[in-house]
Amino acid sequence: MNLMEHLTMHRAIRQMVIAASMLAACALATAADDIVIGQTADLSSVAAGGQTQDFNAGVKLYLDAVNSRGGIAGRRIRLFSLDDAYVAINAAKNAETLAANQSVVALFGSRGSDPTDAVIKVAEREQMALIAPVNGADAVRASKVVFPVRASYKAEVDGVLRYFSLAPTKLAVLVQDDKFGRPLLDYIEQQLKNGKHPNISLVGKVIFDRKATRLDSEVEKIIAMRARAVVALCNPAACSEFVNQLQERTEEMKELRPAVAQLSNIDMLAQYKLVGGSGVLGNPFAQVLPSPYRASLPISRDFTAAATAHKVPINYRSFEGYVSAAVMVEGLRRAKTLTRQGIRDGMEGLGEISIGGIAVKYTATDRTGSRLVDLVSMDSQGRLLR
Repeated sequence: MNLMEHLTMHRAIRQMVIAASMLAACALATAADDIVIGQTADLSSVAAGGQTQDFNAGVKLYLDAVNSRGGIAGRRIRLFSLDDAYVAINAAKNAETLAANQSVVALFGSRGSDPTDAVIKVAEREQMALIAPVNGADAVRASKVVFPVRASYKAEVDGVLRYFSLAPTKLAVLVQDDKFGRPLLDYIEQQLKNGKHPNISLVGKVIFDRKATRLDSEVEKIIAMRARAVVALCNPAACSEFVNQLQERTEEMKELRPAVAQLSNIDMLAQYKLVGGSGVLGNPFAQVLPSPYRASLPISRDFTAAATAHKVPINYRSFEGYVSAAVMVEGLRRAKTLTRQGIRDGMEGLGEISIGGIAVKYTATDRTGSRLVDLVSMDSQGRLLR
């Protein structure tokens, strides 16, 4: 590319950024009485797999119901979303755009460790609440402006370790080499070293590059460890690749496949479609919400009825969006003023409450959110088992 072409391309990109900012400003300027909640999240990457779309569909279900009843103090709640494609620098730019517009009174529903970290930096500088990031890393509970709904990744790991400790188990850990995988590996090693789960013996760990597309050597190493269970700390694509190759290789060797536990960042139904029933059979998946179909919970009943009526997919992702929106709306109701400061104060003032049967906690010094972790598995037909 010559210099003239480079300059032309640079100008075109700059004009696109300016145009996008102008469009965002125009969109935000409409319906001035709305309570505008800003979101930057992955709406388009291959890794998204419809996860944010389902989450937002659940959010919309709840907000539409609230708005149909007059909203908050007669004002409609509107979620204004920008796409960051799971790229941290995009998330930072989107958060800057949202924060620069004073009509945006809070941030909501970011996704992924790196993008969420980028959004937190902007939220802290602007003293805006970031509500319900879809992320369980420690950083979301360390910040005074973040109000997580879901349980932490460490709580999920605790649930998995408790499950495997029910019987003597040789455990291996597959670890993505990044800020998601490394801290959780350290946590697992610490828990086992401290004797929290005496029935579990750690036989080894395998660390891989997060950008890896094939995990053949990692599968061979795990098999050689003679592990009966694996905790897989990886992104959805890598976990599916690992599960698929592990199933194929153990079948070839006529070996018993170890159970592979995965955390809530994994879309288990999507994995089932990719690897088939034999690959997921017996694998525990951690979830940070009860089943959407749990009839004993008022919020589950409300969600399934609304989702059925409006043809929204009923799954853990859309249910998480619905519950997250319910938590946010409760904070808005408690806010004395619908300003950035007022909403932070409203969220901190929630204390320990039940959101349709799901317990959450927020105070000035505590950002626990929910502690709930559930383990589910699937049968060979893709049906959920408790």
